[in-house]
Amino acid sequence: MIRMGIPAQLNHIPAFQHLDGAALTALLSLSRLQSLKVGDVLLYQGDLMQSFYIIQAGAVRLLHYTEDGQRMALKIYGTGDVFGLLAISGSYPHPTQIEAIQDSLIIAMDGQDARALLLDYPALALMVIDLLTAHVHEGHERVRHMGSRRVDQRLAQSLIILCAKFGKPNEQGILIDLSMTQRDLAEFTGTTVETINRTLTLWEKQGWLICSHKRLEILDHQALADLAENP
Repeated sequence: MIRMGIPAQLNHIPAFQHLDGAALTALLSLSRLQSLKVGDVLLYQGDLMQSFYIIQAGAVRLLHYTEDGQRMALKIYGTGDVFGLLAISGSYPHPTQIEAIQDSLIIAMDGQDARALLLDYPALALMVIDLLTAHVHEGHERVRHMGSRRVDQRLAQSLIILCAKFGKPNEQGILIDLSMTQRDLAEFTGTTVETINRTLTLWEKQGWLICSHKRLEILDHQALADLAENP
């Protein structure tokens, strides 16, 4: 992990765009900009979480390791995402490992320093509440999908999410600009590599996508969306 000499930037982050200049300036005074290469670890599972983070560019994933060495990908954050906001209420052992899956620039802000700012900037406090509420709703929705949806529906929903975060339109459809293996998709979806392979092969035959080594190109976004939302 390398600290960069270039400035942190918040004005292009959606969550902060409604804040006035004074609040943004106060936040930037707390910020530390860090650089991660693909595979670099921001925090190991069990490390003390004392800051919250904003992805200025790139992507990270949250991995949970069980006692027998199995791992599960729980979350992927991309450019503009904010995570670790519970550090504003106090430091805590983080339950997952956070590692870069793209070369990334990460803005770190000490939770207790940010907490002091909330008293002076009510709009900032409301922003934190709104972000935490959104995280809770998203977590509930993910649990609901894992418990009530078929594997193909969960995979379709995962691809829709990845399109929204990392999709780049091209002449054929949408390229998911993220290096992901079938094992990564299996962990993120909560199934086996064999099931992912079988499902992607079927969808490729149906003309929904093109799948190659660590590359996914979505040709029929609507078909995936319909499947993901089908009761």
